Amino acid sequence: MKGVITDFNMHAENGTYALVFKTQQTKKIIVGKLGTLKLQPGFYVYVGSAFGPGGLKARIGHHCRRSRRLHWHIDYLSKYLPPIEVWYTYDTVRQEHCWSEILEHYRGSSTPLPGFGSSDCRCISHLHLFSARPSGNYFRRKVHAAIDDHAKVYIKKFLDKI
Repeated sequence: MKGVITDFNMHAENGTYALVFKTQQTKKIIVGKLGTLKLQPGFYVYVGSAFGPGGLKARIGHHCRRSRRLHWHIDYLSKYLPPIEVWYTYDTVRQEHCWSEILEHYRGSSTPLPGFGSSDCRCISHLHLFSARPSGNYFRRKVHAAIDDHAKVYIKKFLDKI
């Protein structure tokens, strides 16, 4: 994909991540059996975890390539939109549910498709929509204020011009 970094300076360790996507288009995307995502202009933030082979490096690398095999809900979105930024942490504890809850309570956050990325948990969704770009630094501060002894949160931009 144009503008996306393919050489990740990440470790193949377990952790949690949030991918940030930007779109100016309106489009309907069928997300497997989940239903229709009505893509609207704005910023989408998807929260996930990587606890399989290759850890964060493999999982984020997968999301940054157009996959022919659509396995996770996020694959349906990343098929149309390249991520512009990722926030991540190396951690042996799955933080995706806490991260998603923090994003859910951001001012201006909405849930574009309930159940997206959260079919295996009690979260409303792991996909959040914002009309204005959410700040990774603000998110990092909120995470560290909400979760005692949380590991460092890294922020990596994928595109030069956002």
